[in-house]
Amino acid sequence: MNQRQRLGPIAVANPQHPLPIARSMEIADLLTPAEVSRKTLARLHDRVGVEQRNCAILEADGSIPLYGIGRPGEPSRPRVPGTSERMRAYERHSRELAITAARDALESDGVAPDSITHLVTASCTGFSAPGVDFAIIEALDLPLAIQRTHVGFMGCHAAVNALTVASSHAAAHPEHRVLVVCVEVSSIHFHDDTRLDRLISNTLFADGAAATVVSNDSRGIELATTASVVLPGTADAMGWEIGDRGFEMTLGAEVPEAIGAAIPSWVDATLGDQGLTRADIGGWAIHPGGPKVIDAVVDCLDLPEGADQPSRAILREHGNMSSATLLHILRLLQIQDVPRPWVGLAFGPGLAGELLLLR
Repeated sequence: MNQRQRLGPIAVANPQHPLPIARSMEIADLLTPAEVSRKTLARLHDRVGVEQRNCAILEADGSIPLYGIGRPGEPSRPRVPGTSERMRAYERHSRELAITAARDALESDGVAPDSITHLVTASCTGFSAPGVDFAIIEALDLPLAIQRTHVGFMGCHAAVNALTVASSHAAAHPEHRVLVVCVEVSSIHFHDDTRLDRLISNTLFADGAAATVVSNDSRGIELATTASVVLPGTADAMGWEIGDRGFEMTLGAEVPEAIGAAIPSWVDATLGDQGLTRADIGGWAIHPGGPKVIDAVVDCLDLPEGADQPSRAILREHGNMSSATLLHILRLLQIQDVPRPWVGLAFGPGLAGELLLLR
């Protein structure tokens, strides 16, 4: 029998306290080096397409102890934490978010924890061992014989990589059920820098988690195929390195143009292999690396009006949650009952692109 791997309901988790744009600007004003113009900070906040973000390190009273930020209207003592302190914050918050999303995914799908045979996790904003996978297993009482895979440090497209791995696991045996969890705590990596790309990342990235179950069930959304592409000559366009004061990001201004030039032929070839064209796609989940990335994808693929709205809505309301973002957008397509097939597109360091086709 020809098995078809399917996704169950997608569950998401966000930190409890949102960071509105006005408070984000206040925090940026406190933490950004004095030589950066405050007009520049305001302009970046206006253009990034984010109205509020979810930040795990934000306390209920509006303070951020990690960075020495006091409550609104009270004095602050801005500080730059080291990488080890940031990793301790990652360990705590990533586990809380991942467990919440994973639990909700199992409950939404009606799946018993002891039926899960594999766990695939994805994250690029922190490291610890034993990691978030152990925390999920213990909190949800998953089988101790569960097989684990972690997709680490692959960036914003890692949800597709995780689903690819999960699909392979599920295809190996009819009874396999794979729990997929993506979790990111980007807010621990605020840059103390004057570089424009790092100032942009300070206004763009956020925290969140998402989870789903991949299986051979007859119900759910079919995971038809995934595809990858590496854009030649772009290795310096986007990077993510571990520094002494957190993870240091490089975001080249050429990224949108490079994506726009490279992806039409790749997308068309992938869809053609499935007997589809762009016109057949009912919903598009474009990872919001920023407004210009969404613009580049919409323009180069000549997408219909409104195709970008789910991606812009998630960016506007939650920010860029790296690997968790694509699943947030797909969940929105589920909620809105957008006709399938759907295409998910995401891009990360390399530059590399990942495509997901759901029927």
